Amino acid sequence: MPRPHTKLFPNVKKPKFGVGARVLAFLSLAACAWLVWAGDMPSATSQQAAPVPDRLGLWEGKPLEVEDRTVEILETDDVSLMEYRLGQEPPVWFAQVAGFGTRAAFHPPELCYVGSHYQVADRGPISVIVNGKVRDVMRLVVTKGTERFEAWYWFTADDRVTPSYYQQQLWLAADSIRRRPMSGTLVRISTPLEHPERARRRLLAFVASWDNKIIQDGS
Repeated sequence: MPRPHTKLFPNVKKPKFGVGARVLAFLSLAACAWLVWAGDMPSATSQQAAPVPDRLGLWEGKPLEVEDRTVEILETDDVSLMEYRLGQEPPVWFAQVAGFGTRAAFHPPELCYVGSHYQVADRGPISVIVNGKVRDVMRLVVTKGTERFEAWYWFTADDRVTPSYYQQQLWLAADSIRRRPMSGTLVRISTPLEHPERARRRLLAFVASWDNKIIQDGS
Protein backbone atom coordinates (compact mmCIF):
# COMPACT_ATOMS: atom_id res chain seq x y z
CA MET A 1 0.00 0.00 0.00
CA PRO A 2 1.39 3.43 -0.90
CA ARG A 3 2.46 5.63 2.00
CA PRO A 4 0.05 8.50 2.82
CA HIS A 5 2.43 11.29 1.86
CA THR A 6 2.62 9.97 -1.71
CA LYS A 7 -1.15 10.40 -2.21
CA LEU A 8 -1.79 14.03 -1.25
CA PHE A 9 -3.34 14.77 -4.65
CA PRO A 10 -4.38 11.39 -6.09
CA ASN A 11 -6.60 12.80 -8.85
CA VAL A 12 -4.14 15.32 -10.28
CA LYS A 13 -2.72 14.29 -13.63
CA LYS A 14 0.91 14.97 -14.41
CA PRO A 15 1.06 17.89 -16.89
CA LYS A 16 2.77 17.44 -20.21
CA PHE A 17 5.34 20.01 -21.30
CA GLY A 18 6.55 20.49 -24.82
CA VAL A 19 10.13 21.27 -25.81
CA GLY A 20 9.40 24.98 -26.03
CA ALA A 21 8.00 25.12 -22.52
CA ARG A 22 11.00 23.23 -21.14
CA VAL A 23 13.40 25.64 -22.85
CA LEU A 24 11.49 28.63 -21.48
CA ALA A 25 11.56 27.18 -17.98
CA PHE A 26 15.31 26.57 -18.24
CA LEU A 27 15.94 30.14 -19.40
CA SER A 28 13.84 31.51 -16.55
CA LEU A 29 15.80 29.48 -14.00
CA ALA A 30 19.06 30.61 -15.56
CA ALA A 31 17.97 34.24 -15.36
CA CYS A 32 17.07 33.85 -11.68
CA ALA A 33 20.40 32.20 -10.97
CA TRP A 34 22.19 35.08 -12.71
CA LEU A 35 20.38 37.64 -10.57
CA VAL A 36 21.32 35.84 -7.37
CA TRP A 37 24.93 35.41 -8.47
CA ALA A 38 25.28 38.96 -9.79
CA GLY A 39 23.66 40.43 -6.72
CA ASP A 40 26.52 39.22 -4.55
CA MET A 41 29.28 39.60 -7.10
CA PRO A 42 32.38 41.08 -5.49
CA SER A 43 32.85 44.72 -6.40
CA ALA A 44 36.12 46.15 -7.56
CA THR A 45 35.57 48.87 -4.98
CA SER A 46 37.34 48.09 -1.71
CA GLN A 47 36.85 50.84 0.83
CA GLN A 48 35.14 51.76 4.07
CA ALA A 49 32.63 54.41 4.98
CA ALA A 50 33.91 57.73 6.29
CA PRO A 51 34.63 57.68 10.04
CA VAL A 52 31.73 58.66 12.25
CA PRO A 53 32.69 61.87 14.12
CA ASP A 54 32.94 62.18 17.89
CA ARG A 55 31.21 65.54 17.60
CA LEU A 56 28.16 66.19 15.43
CA GLY A 57 27.07 69.81 15.65
CA LEU A 58 26.26 70.29 19.33
CA TRP A 59 26.12 66.55 19.95
CA GLU A 60 29.00 64.99 21.90
CA GLY A 61 29.64 61.37 21.03
CA LYS A 62 31.68 58.48 22.31
CA PRO A 63 32.40 55.19 20.51
CA LEU A 64 30.84 51.98 21.77
CA GLU A 65 32.41 48.54 21.46
CA VAL A 66 31.48 46.43 18.46
CA GLU A 67 31.35 42.78 19.47
CA ASP A 68 33.05 40.12 17.36
CA ARG A 69 29.76 38.26 17.02
CA THR A 70 28.19 41.35 15.45
CA VAL A 71 30.93 41.45 12.82
CA GLU A 72 30.50 37.73 12.11
CA ILE A 73 26.74 38.02 11.66
CA LEU A 74 26.92 41.11 9.44
CA GLU A 75 29.86 39.79 7.39
CA THR A 76 31.54 43.20 7.50
CA ASP A 77 33.85 44.92 9.94
CA ASP A 78 32.72 48.36 8.78
CA VAL A 79 30.39 48.87 11.75
CA SER A 80 30.20 52.03 13.89
CA LEU A 81 28.37 52.30 17.20
CA MET A 82 28.16 55.63 19.03
CA GLU A 83 26.38 57.20 21.97
CA TYR A 84 25.57 60.88 21.47
CA ARG A 85 24.38 63.36 24.07
CA LEU A 86 23.07 66.91 23.85
CA GLY A 87 23.29 68.63 27.22
CA GLN A 88 21.20 66.86 29.85
CA GLU A 89 18.97 65.12 27.31
CA PRO A 90 18.77 61.30 27.25
CA PRO A 91 21.23 59.77 24.78
CA VAL A 92 20.77 58.98 21.12
CA TRP A 93 22.43 55.72 20.12
CA PHE A 94 23.78 55.61 16.59
CA ALA A 95 24.59 52.53 14.52
CA GLN A 96 25.97 52.45 11.01
CA VAL A 97 26.69 49.34 8.95
CA ALA A 98 28.46 49.83 5.64
CA GLY A 99 28.96 47.31 2.87
CA PHE A 100 30.99 47.60 -0.31
CA GLY A 101 30.68 44.88 -2.90
CA THR A 102 28.12 42.82 -0.99
CA ARG A 103 24.45 42.94 0.00
CA ALA A 104 24.85 40.48 2.87
CA ALA A 105 25.75 43.17 5.43
CA PHE A 106 22.24 44.61 5.49
CA HIS A 107 19.04 43.48 7.15
CA PRO A 108 16.06 45.17 8.83
CA PRO A 109 17.04 46.29 12.38
CA GLU A 110 13.90 44.80 13.93
CA LEU A 111 15.50 41.38 13.41
CA CYS A 112 18.33 42.40 15.72
CA TYR A 113 15.90 43.67 18.34
CA VAL A 114 13.86 40.48 18.28
CA GLY A 115 17.06 38.44 18.49
CA SER A 116 18.04 40.45 21.57
CA HIS A 117 14.69 39.67 23.24
CA TYR A 118 12.99 43.01 22.58
CA GLN A 119 9.34 43.21 21.56
CA VAL A 120 8.42 45.31 18.50
CA ALA A 121 5.37 47.29 19.65
CA ASP A 122 5.00 49.47 16.55
CA ARG A 123 6.56 49.71 13.11
CA GLY A 124 5.89 51.82 10.05
CA PRO A 125 7.29 54.44 7.67
CA ILE A 126 6.96 58.09 8.62
CA SER A 127 7.85 61.35 6.90
CA VAL A 128 9.63 64.10 8.82
CA ILE A 129 10.77 67.57 7.84
CA VAL A 130 14.54 67.91 8.14
CA ASN A 131 16.21 71.21 7.25
CA GLY A 132 13.15 72.18 5.24
CA LYS A 133 13.01 68.94 3.24
CA VAL A 134 10.84 65.85 3.56
CA ARG A 135 12.75 62.81 4.79
CA ASP A 136 11.27 59.29 4.87
CA VAL A 137 12.41 56.96 7.66
CA MET A 138 11.20 53.70 9.17
CA ARG A 139 10.03 54.07 12.76
CA LEU A 140 10.15 51.36 15.39
CA VAL A 141 8.92 51.28 18.97
CA VAL A 142 10.54 48.46 20.91
CA THR A 143 10.10 47.37 24.51
CA LYS A 144 11.99 45.23 26.98
CA GLY A 145 10.39 44.84 30.38
CA THR A 146 9.38 48.33 31.48
CA GLU A 147 11.79 50.05 29.05
CA ARG A 148 10.57 51.61 25.82
CA PHE A 149 12.66 52.95 22.96
CA GLU A 150 11.96 54.68 19.68
CA ALA A 151 14.22 53.98 16.71
CA TRP A 152 14.42 55.42 13.21
CA TYR A 153 16.38 53.85 10.40
CA TRP A 154 17.09 54.17 6.71
CA PHE A 155 19.21 52.52 4.03
CA THR A 156 21.43 54.00 1.34
CA ALA A 157 22.65 52.65 -1.99
CA ASP A 158 25.30 54.93 -3.37
CA ASP A 159 23.62 58.37 -3.04
CA ARG A 160 20.04 57.06 -2.88
CA VAL A 161 18.17 56.93 0.43
CA THR A 162 15.16 54.79 1.36
CA PRO A 163 13.50 53.44 4.51
CA SER A 164 12.87 50.15 2.69
CA TYR A 165 15.30 47.24 2.93
CA TYR A 166 13.83 45.71 -0.24
CA GLN A 167 14.26 48.92 -2.25
CA GLN A 168 17.90 49.13 -1.21
CA GLN A 169 18.46 45.51 -2.20
CA LEU A 170 16.94 46.13 -5.64
CA TRP A 171 19.16 49.18 -6.16
CA LEU A 172 22.29 47.26 -5.15
CA ALA A 173 21.40 44.30 -7.36
CA ALA A 174 20.77 46.64 -10.30
CA ASP A 175 24.13 48.35 -9.70
CA SER A 176 25.88 44.98 -9.73
CA ILE A 177 24.18 43.88 -12.96
CA ARG A 178 25.27 47.16 -14.55
CA ARG A 179 28.83 46.52 -13.33
CA ARG A 180 28.71 49.51 -11.01
CA PRO A 181 30.36 49.32 -7.58
CA MET A 182 27.87 48.25 -4.92
CA SER A 183 28.06 50.53 -1.88
CA GLY A 184 25.46 51.10 0.78
CA THR A 185 24.79 51.70 4.44
CA LEU A 186 22.23 51.02 7.11
CA VAL A 187 21.83 53.87 9.60
CA ARG A 188 19.81 53.40 12.79
CA ILE A 189 19.26 55.87 15.61
CA SER A 190 17.39 55.17 18.83
CA THR A 191 16.55 56.89 22.10
CA PRO A 192 14.58 56.22 25.29
CA LEU A 193 10.86 56.74 24.77
CA GLU A 194 10.15 58.50 28.05
CA HIS A 195 7.77 60.91 26.29
CA PRO A 196 6.66 60.62 22.62
CA GLU A 197 7.07 64.29 21.67
CA ARG A 198 10.41 64.74 23.41
CA ALA A 199 11.79 61.54 21.93
CA ARG A 200 10.71 62.56 18.43
CA ARG A 201 12.19 66.06 18.78
CA ARG A 202 15.47 64.55 19.98
CA LEU A 203 15.69 62.16 17.01
CA LEU A 204 14.68 64.91 14.61
CA ALA A 205 17.40 67.21 15.94
CA PHE A 206 19.96 64.45 15.54
CA VAL A 207 18.92 63.68 11.95
CA ALA A 208 19.22 67.40 11.11
CA SER A 209 22.79 67.43 12.46
CA TRP A 210 23.61 64.20 10.62
CA ASP A 211 22.26 65.51 7.31
CA ASN A 212 24.26 68.73 7.75
CA LYS A 213 27.37 66.59 8.14
CA ILE A 214 26.55 64.69 4.92
CA ILE A 215 26.07 67.99 3.08
CA GLN A 216 29.35 69.36 4.40
CA ASP A 217 31.26 66.19 3.49
CA GLY A 218 29.83 66.32 -0.03
CA SER A 219 30.66 69.97 -0.62
